Amino acid sequence: MSHKPEVVSNRHGTVADAIGGYWDHFLTHRPGDLALAIASAYFNPGGFKLLADRLEAAAKVRLLIGAEPDVAADMFRRRSLAASRPGHTMKARLAEALKEHLAEIEVDRDLIAFTPGNDALVERLIAWLRSDAVETRRLTSQFLHGKAYILETDSEGVVAGSSNFTYAGLARNVELNLGHYEPYKVKQVQDWFEELWDEAEAYDLARLYERRFEDHQPWIVFLRMLYERYGDDLDVSDESFGIPMLPFQAEGVMRARRFLARYNGVVIADGVGLGKTFTAGQLIWEAVHDRRQRVLLIAPAALRDGPWAKFLVEHDLEAVTSISYEQLCNDIRLGGTKEVLKHDPDDYAMVVIDEAHAYRNTGTERAGVLRELLKGSPQKDLVLLTATPVNNSLIDLYNLLAYFIRNDGEFMPVGIPSLRKHFAAAQAADPEDLSPDLLFDVLDAVAVRRTRRFVKKHYAGMELPGLGPIRFPEPKVTRVDYDLDAVIPGFFNDFAHALGMDPDDPDTPIPTPDQFDYQSGQLTLARYAPSAFLADPDADPEPYEMQAAGLLRSGLLKRFESSSAAFAKTCRKMAASHDLFLDALDDGWVLTGDALAEYARTDTDYDPSDYDGGGTRGDAADYDLDELRAAVEADRNLLEEFAGRAEAIGVADDPKLDALIEALAAIAEQADHDGLTPREQQDNRKVLLFSYYGDTVDWIMERLADAVVTDPRLAAYTGRVTSVTGDDGDKKEVMYGFAPRTAGAPDGWTDNYDILVATDVLAEGVNLQQARHIINYDLPWNPMRLVQRHGRIDRIGSPHPKVWMRCFFPSDVLDDLLGLEARIQRKIAQAAASIGVEDEIIPDSAVAEVVLAHTKEQIQAIHDEDAALLDDDHAPGALSGEEFRKILADAMDNATTRAKVLGLPWVAGSGFRSSGNPGFVFCARVGDHPEAVFRWVPIDTDGNTLVEADGTTILSDQTLQAIARAQCEPATDFDLPDAARDKAYTAWEAARDDILAKWADLSDPTNVVVPVPKTMRRAKELLINHPPAGVTQDKLDWYDEALSAPYDHRTQRILRQAIIDHDNPADQAVEIVKVIHDLGLEPQPEVQPLPEIEADDIYLVCWMAVLPESNSASDVLLEQPEGLPAQIDS
Repeated sequence: MSHKPEVVSNRHGTVADAIGGYWDHFLTHRPGDLALAIASAYFNPGGFKLLADRLEAAAKVRLLIGAEPDVAADMFRRRSLAASRPGHTMKARLAEALKEHLAEIEVDRDLIAFTPGNDALVERLIAWLRSDAVETRRLTSQFLHGKAYILETDSEGVVAGSSNFTYAGLARNVELNLGHYEPYKVKQVQDWFEELWDEAEAYDLARLYERRFEDHQPWIVFLRMLYERYGDDLDVSDESFGIPMLPFQAEGVMRARRFLARYNGVVIADGVGLGKTFTAGQLIWEAVHDRRQRVLLIAPAALRDGPWAKFLVEHDLEAVTSISYEQLCNDIRLGGTKEVLKHDPDDYAMVVIDEAHAYRNTGTERAGVLRELLKGSPQKDLVLLTATPVNNSLIDLYNLLAYFIRNDGEFMPVGIPSLRKHFAAAQAADPEDLSPDLLFDVLDAVAVRRTRRFVKKHYAGMELPGLGPIRFPEPKVTRVDYDLDAVIPGFFNDFAHALGMDPDDPDTPIPTPDQFDYQSGQLTLARYAPSAFLADPDADPEPYEMQAAGLLRSGLLKRFESSSAAFAKTCRKMAASHDLFLDALDDGWVLTGDALAEYARTDTDYDPSDYDGGGTRGDAADYDLDELRAAVEADRNLLEEFAGRAEAIGVADDPKLDALIEALAAIAEQADHDGLTPREQQDNRKVLLFSYYGDTVDWIMERLADAVVTDPRLAAYTGRVTSVTGDDGDKKEVMYGFAPRTAGAPDGWTDNYDILVATDVLAEGVNLQQARHIINYDLPWNPMRLVQRHGRIDRIGSPHPKVWMRCFFPSDVLDDLLGLEARIQRKIAQAAASIGVEDEIIPDSAVAEVVLAHTKEQIQAIHDEDAALLDDDHAPGALSGEEFRKILADAMDNATTRAKVLGLPWVAGSGFRSSGNPGFVFCARVGDHPEAVFRWVPIDTDGNTLVEADGTTILSDQTLQAIARAQCEPATDFDLPDAARDKAYTAWEAARDDILAKWADLSDPTNVVVPVPKTMRRAKELLINHPPAGVTQDKLDWYDEALSAPYDHRTQRILRQAIIDHDNPADQAVEIVKVIHDLGLEPQPEVQPLPEIEADDIYLVCWMAVLPESNSASDVLLEQPEGLPAQIDS
């Protein structure tokens, strides 16, 4: 066979083998004389690798590259008259082609896998291109379509045809190349090459590949990671808005638009006092004025009639239907009795809910009404406003999202096949963490969340005409100590014992009701948990009742700390309910039921005696009647005793009230000292005083009524004290009279009050920043309440440089109180876990408040007068990508930085020293998938990856953890020893394998199908076998699809009860249809699996080595490796 190839096409042997064999033969006979000229549109290291040995042996190589024409553009077609002038079309095509040509070469470079072998190959290529024997030029004056491999020495020969100087052109594609060895033909090709060579420009091809190994600054690599995550958010236009807004509010609007377009919903969760009304207001304005749509605004009555009423008028939004929560429930088309809505519910295209956390409990009537309002197609846009999307558990947030995220697999593209399971996993992973990394990808996709610290850091001092600068007052926290045991001397120990605390062993768990010793003065609460006294010795207590007992104990404890009056009234009411229970017992019945039917009011003014467990009744013969009766009677007597002891304390004898009077006197004195004018002095002494309980508010008001008259230090408050609780009527007059200049009062409203005592009905949404002081009269069991309350006065535009929050603490028994509450809550959690509750602790009730590790830490910080909590960065749900977005946006405003970030080659790595755990952060792309993926791979002090017992590499797929570990500053020093880079190959291999494995799981249809619960399957079978009369087959199919979803326990329970309540299958089927309509159940979109991929579809964009600080035990990372592996990947 001749060594001179004549026809080569990659069909029978490769083009590379044919050309290489020809050059080998020449080198054998004339070593040192090989001179080559190569013309090719494209070049890549894969092509170089195929011929590398011969190329390196050549005495001279000239490489000419250029842009190929678009063949389709050469076909006859009508010229676009707007595109270009005659004669300019070719120039425009060439310019565009040259631009694309460079981009394609860079893309090819970027997609070279990050392996030791590939890096060795690229370094070998760079060395060859930098050698004196090689010269590279690029043709920019015209297109280059021809490909030729010329052996120039003595015009020896040429192989010309279709093969580019790439791996595909030389080894894989079906090509056609002809070899010519007649001197005159070779000379003609050489002349062709020389003409083009003379026209071409010198091109530093080596530089393009050297950038892969540059010392890239950590800051630029970190920004590129942020760009991969948030680059789409940078496309912000300088548009005008219908509502005047501050810059951060405008940015929030633009982000909210994208969320609404993608999910038909958004959670605007900016911190308190940041103007969520303006952000939502602009969205409303666009719907009303730009799209001519109808908008429904739902808000607490005080906000509807106060801030929102004024806002809608001022901004020409009177067409908006504005109603309260209660009004919505009363609309006849949603199950009520009145015609409240101006239009048919289906006519509203957008629904805006202020203080949306009021809808976090799915079992309440208002939640059911909202679901009825939102059902149907096309889906309404839903805008939820809340500074505290997580109050008590992560399920709060899940329940809010579920109002607009109808597809449980909506977040499949970011690796979350089931939103419900994802939240459950986050809750189970760490029940004490209400802001886990695991939820970052979800929150970042649906929530606009800026904290006060974030706004202060990035926007402080910015001004908006008419609104002034962005400025917050400085928050100050002051502790007010009082002696709880002195309120009712000697009582606390008796009460703690009654609740189950062992004074000799305070860590002892709370017992179950049947384990309490009622003969020794312990409160069994048997009346609320009778299942603990069933006659069957093998029967377990009902978990719902155990939770109910725990909630009642918690409520009693909190009322005891609040005031003796609140505690006494509750004990009296509970004792009276015991008499009713005992009467039923005499008639042979034990009252049981869905525990705490009224607990939905817990968040404002919940009284634990409001619980009525008598929704159903059981046969007394099933119980140990003697023990049950004895326990209930003992509880009744103990409650009456407690009430009597508490009632013996008068308002004049309460040391806690004495401490309040002293605090108010200090405020009045400070107000006169700081104020320069009577108006300033009056505003300085305004006090917003909060208690959880209306009974305590009444108790405080009784004492203040006397104190402002008899105590000269409080004379300025005479006639200027008022109150408002959940039972009061119109709150507008109270708010307007307390803070007329900021509460949205009509012009000319009189300033009537300087002390306003209230429950948490005024903790949300009202603008009372005319006042300078807040007093929290009760122990801050839920610190998020303090953040909400504080936001009433700590707002943008406050006239006060500083604002004060005073918090009462029973410091003498603080640890005992918190410890006892923690044990009560632990008992509640155990009962919930026993039945797998994921959304509600008990049916038709709110989720219990939690006093867990982080909450205790926050309470301790407040006790220590630390105001950090009030900046709400530590609030549950404060975690978001806003900080990262802002870092990226500010950095990309600099043209030089922007060019560096966008020009960073893929596979670029960097490193820096940092405290904390060392490791590698990888940012990757999967094919053309729109979402970047991140991995954090920790390493040990030797730089090696960590492994589980089974050999699996330890790593994290949580985006937040990865980005946070890569975070650095513009001045962060580059530090990446060769040893660390060598370790990165192994870490990336583990990260890539993990990406592939998790993707494979989500591309398997069997893994993304969420199982339909048993109750739903039973309902489907009944409908199929017993279709109700008059229901068409199409409708039956629709019902079947509506039931084929993983609904929450509440939905399953209602459906199960509907089946149980009827014996006839036909009647059961009818009830099932009714439940489907009543609950607004609808078919969910089918969850689509991800497309299948291979390992080669996973591309590394950039990576960061986070190395231990110097002089640590990991000096191995400072050593230089002996050399890169010699192997070359195929």
